[in-house]
Amino acid sequence: MPQNTVGVNVEDAHGAGGAAGRYAAGFNGLHADFNDVLQSAEDACKDDPQVTGWSTYGSEQAGVIAEVEEHGVSLAENVQGGAAGAANTDAESGELYESVDVPLPRSINLY
Repeated sequence: MPQNTVGVNVEDAHGAGGAAGRYAAGFNGLHADFNDVLQSAEDACKDDPQVTGWSTYGSEQAGVIAEVEEHGVSLAENVQGGAAGAANTDAESGELYESVDVPLPRSINLY
């Protein structure tokens, strides 16, 4: 797209939202995986060097891990919602400009 225009490639944006959704699906269960790693670390440190505090650390980080899961899902929804919003705006604009006899410099997304 030339630098002097503003627009959204709706197909690419919607596809990027789908890709973000697939990526975010990998975040599901992140908290359980995190707890498994902490348990393994705790088990490995029971004797020497006798490091403690694993459960406290896990409790402190539980909210942050849950936020990561939520943000991944929100990202996908927001990207796809933005693509849909751009397509709707272009469709509305296309209806307004249909009666104009001047050719537009680029095609309008009509999805």
